[in-house]
Amino acid sequence: MKSEPCQLLLIGIGGYGHYYIEAIQSFEKQGILKLVGIVDPAPESAPDWAELKKRNLREYASVEAFLNDPIRVDLAAIVSPISFHMSQSCALLRAGINVLCEKPIAATIEEVAAMKCARDESGKFLEIGYQWTFSPAIQELKADVLKGCFGRAEKLLTRVAWPRSSAYYQRNNWAGKIHNAQGRPVYDSPVNNATAHYLHNMLFILGEELHLSASPLSMTAECYRANEIENYDTACCKIETDIGADIYFYTTHATETVDGPIFRYIFENAEIHFSHGKDIVAHFEDGSQKTYGSPDGERMHKLRICIDRCSNTSTQDDICGVEAASAHTRCVNAFQKVPVQTIEKSFLEQTTRGANDTLTYLPQMESLMHEAYEREQLFSALDLAWTGKPTHIEFDTI
Repeated sequence: MKSEPCQLLLIGIGGYGHYYIEAIQSFEKQGILKLVGIVDPAPESAPDWAELKKRNLREYASVEAFLNDPIRVDLAAIVSPISFHMSQSCALLRAGINVLCEKPIAATIEEVAAMKCARDESGKFLEIGYQWTFSPAIQELKADVLKGCFGRAEKLLTRVAWPRSSAYYQRNNWAGKIHNAQGRPVYDSPVNNATAHYLHNMLFILGEELHLSASPLSMTAECYRANEIENYDTACCKIETDIGADIYFYTTHATETVDGPIFRYIFENAEIHFSHGKDIVAHFEDGSQKTYGSPDGERMHKLRICIDRCSNTSTQDDICGVEAASAHTRCVNAFQKVPVQTIEKSFLEQTTRGANDTLTYLPQMESLMHEAYEREQLFSALDLAWTGKPTHIEFDTI
């Protein structure tokens, strides 16, 4: 007998919520999902609102409003700002609802601990939406890592340069901020938002079980600010992990052109390479190769997996639960201990992207990131005039 479709509550229909709505429409056509309600304090500002309001959906201004007048829901997808992830996830879990919460899991490790407690007490699942982690390509790659196909992990490196103009920082009241207008921590930065996937993925690949990430032991990092924001828009780091492999991560929004994500994972018997738009390929010492496909192919595979879990058509354990996602948050919290060095305007250039929209960038930033990445060094080691000293942090001190 065909099971009933999974009943979904979508929290946040603007911004990234658009991609959820596209996926929801596809899954509804397959008969496996039904969107029954939305939560958004200002739904009329979302581009999909005109179509959504034609449907027979329950509308709520907040999660609290939903809980005061609930309908049957199997799964809640949280696509709200970072500062709401903990409170909304905990409330929904305690109401007996499974949760798929967008990345990052939360702003602070204290919030992560509260979410773990709520999940454990509820008996429901809490998945965090790092879509690379859910992709078949990454799942197969990690399975091979755990089988020992590549030998011992030595070092993992990733670089990603994504331009973000002034419109990006003006789109809400918390972009580029440490705290939002209500004083809640958001720690918004490329590390915790746009390029969070790629630091998380290195931690996840090194985890000693399929549902775990490696634990960071220490970090040496640099944070820079080209834009007139509170937090940083450029960072690099070297992280020592509990399994003995080092992680190098380079990220910036202060760039004129798009570059990456690009990674090189170095193991005892193989190197694994990926460039955006291509497949992950393992190159073995004996000259053989194995291709895993692209981790970018199925953005909403995470939602499909959660639907299957709710419909009892899957016995899958957590793929990216609290245990996998929390290592990234620990790194984000460590970054917040690193002094942000403001780059002097004389080193920067600007270009107009549109009406009241300006891109501020470091010339040749992508080539500088490439050099640091290839040399396995932080920006300060390149003897650049705008760099400062790195900061070293031991994780038992954060």
